[in-house]
Amino acid sequence: MSYNELSKHLATEPTADLNSFEQFSKLSHLLFPIRDNHLGFYQQPDYSHFKDSVSISNYITSEEFQHYPKVELNIDSLKNVLIQKPADSIEGIYHYGKSYRVGLFRSGDKEYLGVVVDSDVKLWKKGQIAVRLYQSGPDSFKAIYGHPLYKYYFLQNNEKLRNQTLLNSQFYAYGAHNQYTKRQYQTDFVNIPIGASKFELKRIAADVQYLLIQSFQVNTATRQKSKAFYESIKDSLTAAYLILDLRNNEGGARKEMIKYFKLLKAYSRNGNLYVLQNNGTLSQAEIVTLKLKKLKNTTTAGQTTKGMLSYGSNYGKREKLPSGRFELYITDMKGNRKFLKYEDHGIEPDVELYHASDWVDQVIERIRFSKSIVSETNRMH
Repeated sequence: MSYNELSKHLATEPTADLNSFEQFSKLSHLLFPIRDNHLGFYQQPDYSHFKDSVSISNYITSEEFQHYPKVELNIDSLKNVLIQKPADSIEGIYHYGKSYRVGLFRSGDKEYLGVVVDSDVKLWKKGQIAVRLYQSGPDSFKAIYGHPLYKYYFLQNNEKLRNQTLLNSQFYAYGAHNQYTKRQYQTDFVNIPIGASKFELKRIAADVQYLLIQSFQVNTATRQKSKAFYESIKDSLTAAYLILDLRNNEGGARKEMIKYFKLLKAYSRNGNLYVLQNNGTLSQAEIVTLKLKKLKNTTTAGQTTKGMLSYGSNYGKREKLPSGRFELYITDMKGNRKFLKYEDHGIEPDVELYHASDWVDQVIERIRFSKSIVSETNRMH
């Protein structure tokens, strides 16, 4: 179906009797074909409901909360069925931190609904719809979420199920690295710990240095930290091995990225560079990852990146739809055709790391193994 045909088809469907969640879902279909993961679409949130405990209590007793989208099912029976699903199935029970649990089940052809099966927080109650997934590929989805704290709907056009976790179900202003996952209470080795410095260089072994860069942003505070950090390390990359950690790097501006790239390019002529990447490596961080992969003595390791690099946003332009209830966050940077093949899919690492143990330790183990192979080869000759 062409885009114009899709638009005409959706326009002919009745919407007058649909609740706001269903209306948002239908409008989201217009964005499904657009491969631009900087583009955003969401319901206008009403933050006044959540400014303090009194406003939250008032909201929970309001008609708006009582009519929040929900399913008319026996939730306890649904929960009992989903508990039995295999661990690698899309369907099952997903935990959102320690706040609430969602039962995800097939609701149609390549469609899934996630409803709250039990909750330890007042903002969610049994039966309310927290997630809707439209399958777009193997373990890939177009996702519509209700925000865990502010309850507004928003589109995640590039959701992925990996290691029993919906990787992009991380929401601003709520729990940082919390995600919908079946793997409750397991240590997170994939993401950078909450509260970690944006920039760090340290020696972790006699021949190994560790360099963390979490941002290429050019807002005043980050730019100043980056400038001071760069000046402090530009002559300090001296170890035989360097682990560059780009996990959860939020991207930013090319002019911030390029100075680090030039420094790392010079290092790679004689040193051995390992680059850590994960699903939180996005935008400009993905672009630099591609550049680094072309350097000699360089190995990328970890998890496939987010797939959010073809376009970008300088000014955060927002446009309300005529109803005033929904808003678009519009891309304002011209795309680069050569990156389109990575949009949605992301950049695969040279070496995939296990999610169940520390990633830096895994890289150090690889370094030690490669050194032992070289030593044995030299001994034999």
